[in-house]
This record gives sequence, structure tokens and C-alpha cells, in this order.
Amino acid sequence: QERPSPCPVSVCGHHSRRFRRLQPRSLPLLLRTFWRHMLEVLVASLAGELIAQLRLPKSARIALLKHSVECCAGVPASEQRLVEAGGGQAILEDDSCLADLAPEHPNDDAETVVIQLTLVRVQRRWALSGDVMGSLRLWDLEQESVEQVIECHDALTCLAVDWLARVALCGTTGGALKLWDLSRGACLREFVSPGRQRVRCAAMSWSQRLALHGSSSDKALRLWDLGSGRCIQEFLGHAGSVAAVAADFGALLALSGGDDGALHFWDLEMGTCLWRLPSHGAVHTVALDWQSRMAMSSGTPLRAGSGRAAGEDGGVLRLWDLDDQAPALAAAAAPAKAAAAVPAAPQAAAAPAAKAAASVPEVGSPVAADSSVVPVAGAAASASQGGAGGAAAAAKVCVRELLPSTSAPGAPPCCLAADLAHRVALSGAVGGDSAQLWDLDGGVRLRDFRLGGPLHCLALNWTFRIALAAGGTGLVQLLDLESGATILEFPGHCDTVTCLAMS
Repeated sequence: QERPSPCPVSVCGHHSRRFRRLQPRSLPLLLRTFWRHMLEVLVASLAGELIAQLRLPKSARIALLKHSVECCAGVPASEQRLVEAGGGQAILEDDSCLADLAPEHPNDDAETVVIQLTLVRVQRRWALSGDVMGSLRLWDLEQESVEQVIECHDALTCLAVDWLARVALCGTTGGALKLWDLSRGACLREFVSPGRQRVRCAAMSWSQRLALHGSSSDKALRLWDLGSGRCIQEFLGHAGSVAAVAADFGALLALSGGDDGALHFWDLEMGTCLWRLPSHGAVHTVALDWQSRMAMSSGTPLRAGSGRAAGEDGGVLRLWDLDDQAPALAAAAAPAKAAAAVPAAPQAAAAPAAKAAASVPEVGSPVAADSSVVPVAGAAASASQGGAGGAAAAAKVCVRELLPSTSAPGAPPCCLAADLAHRVALSGAVGGDSAQLWDLDGGVRLRDFRLGGPLHCLALNWTFRIALAAGGTGLVQLLDLESGATILEFPGHCDTVTCLAMS
């Protein structure tokens, strides 16, 4: 019988024996040679926190390093700017080689050469818009193009976006909250409100995995756990549907407003209402900046006797000082029709001081005894109509107005986008063809913007001095806040744009 030929195992054994003979002398040399062609790259944030620790060949380019940082840290390569740690402020170009960053005389005893870099994240300018057809569009404002189109299959009513995580939460008329990954266009989770009521407002923090929302025919504000998808808490206190909400999830505080004309300030951790402030006939939008202890609200006024027809004016803006836990600063008229020129709004005289010795603020909303205050017009109106309960509300809540509203009852609600840290706001009447930029410190109108169609929603970025406006025509306009001109127009929506967000 023929003897079988040597099998591959015997060949492997031959090479294995040869490898064992070379290992004592050659392997350390091979390893040292290998590591001498590698670099250890440490990438840290501006705060000194280590973001990534990578081993890359010396021949690698900065573009490859950015891709590696994106894979391990989730920071998009397009938003990365890398500089040498302690080596100046020159930004490394994508085609630069890592070998150029290595020291000229490395330590021979070290296995690898270490390079320390600092990552400066420059977030690109993005915008997100939703319409009544259920279409979400992600816009790249720098490239002037649409990056992603997401079909939600239900009319959209509100948006909340975490731009760092590229995650968006949208509310629909069908009573669903949908959480989207904007990078992949995938729905991560869906939350359904009880009774599938129309979602009117939403706020979100992806880092805290928390979200808030209010519905159309429900008087509750609900807190959701985005990780598990369960409702953590219901906040009751509004006498009507909750139409607007803004939150500081780091401080676990939230501000909500509704059709009952009241603002509620909530402690999300304790699940309690800290104070209640009568504000408008119906609150349409709220904004909150807890670091500056400021809040802002817009809504339909209750004040009558202006002599103007219903719908001629665009609602009331009010700025609240939360540091004193009482309204303190301004109310500004937001006219729907803008003049051709930008008139300088007259500085309104402060309202007459009125000592409210008999006024007793509601529980949790103390007003300083020596503050100059006047009763809220809306509360006064409700007092004349609502008997003893209305009178109590009128006596308890006070506000100082710098620009009293002349809006008539029944005027359209006012949409609002505010940067309270810089004391600026952009407003406009829903259905109007103009928007106004306000200086909140002086209570004056800075500029008027003529729009290409009926307005429905606004977004503001004061850092770049730009804003977005959209509405009934389906066109999204990019506005220059300094010149008042329209920079770009983004077509694509087939129907009314109902919500906007901008990075």
C-alpha cells in the first residue's frame, strides 16, 4: 500500500519548528521594528478629557485620524479641528502626515512615539424642518443642500433636537412622539400619548435620556424616559391643554404654558409645581434660560379696547425674571404687518408703581414687597369675568410692562424664537408675512423682515446672526439678522412647514 504524502500539518510543523528557532533572537527585533513605524496618538478635549487613544502608522494622514476618532468617539469628522497640544493654534490639515508631528529625536528606549493632540469641535450649521405631510428634512446650511429626508407618515407639530448626538424628537397629530437618528434616518423609538391626542409641544435632552410633551385635549405635561420608553411622571395643574414647554434638564426644571393663559414652573425631580404665573389669554410659545434666570412667553392677549380689528395685531411677548421668582422686565407688541422701513420703536415709560400690600402671591411664587408692580391685564380681565377666583388671581400675580400691548382680543398667536443669553428674540404673527427682531433689554424693535409667505414657525441662531422662517408656502427662508436680507431659500416641502430647528 502506497504511503500517504506528508499532510499540511507536517509542513506547518516544519515552519513551526523554524519559527521557534528564530523566536528568541528575531521576534524582539521584529516587534521593535514594527513599533518604530507606529505612533500612539492621544486626542483630548479643550477641557483636558481624553477622547481617544489610538495607534496609527507614521504614514497615516490626519483624515484617517479623524475617521478613527469618529468611530471611537462619535464626533463627525467634518466637525473635527485638531491642533497640537501646547504647540500653537494652527489647525492640522487633512492631508498632513502624522510623521511630521513626531519629535525629531525620539527616545530610543520607548516602544512607540506619543503624539498629543487637542480636538476642537466646530459644529456645522444644520437645520431641520417638518411639515403637515409628515416629511422631515435635514438641511446642510453650508452646502446649501438637503442631507436627509425622513418620512414620518403623520403630520408633524413640533420638534426637539440634540445636534451633538444628531437625534431628533418630533410630535405628530396622531398622538405619537417619534425619536429619530438623523445620521441614519432610522426611527429609534415611538412613544404614544394616552388617547393618541395631538402632540402640541415637546422638549428633549438626549444626554439625560429625558423628554417632555404636552397634548391638545389633555391638561397634563408628561415626562418620558427615552431609554426605556416609559412615562415617568405626569404633571397636573393646567386648566387647559399644554401648548408650549421649555426645559433645563440639567437643573431638572421646566416651564410650560397652555390655553388657560398660565405659566407653570416645574421641579422635574420632585414632580411639583414651584409657582404659577397668569400670563396671556393663551400661551403659544415659551423659552427658558435657567443660567441667566430668564424666561420668555408669547401668546394671544386678553386686553380689549385697543380700537383695532381682531387679527390686526400679532400677540404679546413677555420677558420674565426668574431670579426674583416674579415677572420683572418687559412686554412688547408684536405686530403682524411690518412697515417698509424699520422705524425705531419708542421707548415706553415704565408702568406706574403700585404697592401691592394687599397682594398675596400664589404659593411658590413670592413677589418682593418693595418691587414696583402692576396687575396683569389678563388676570384683571379674568377677575371681572370669573368672580372670586378671578379676583384672587388678579391680586396675587403682578408684572411690570415696558411696552404695553395694544393687540385686540382674537388676534393670531405669536410664534417666537429667542436667545435669552444675548437678550434677543425673533417673533411674528402666525399667518403674517413679516417677522420682527427685538432687543429685550431695551424693549425696542431692531429690524423687520419681509417674508415670502404666511409665517408659521421660526428658528434663531444669534451666534451666526442668522434665522429661519417657514410657513404656508413650504419654503424655508434663511435670514441675515444684520442686513435683514434673505440669504437662501430652501424648497422641497410640498405643504405647510409646521416646525423648525437650527443648530
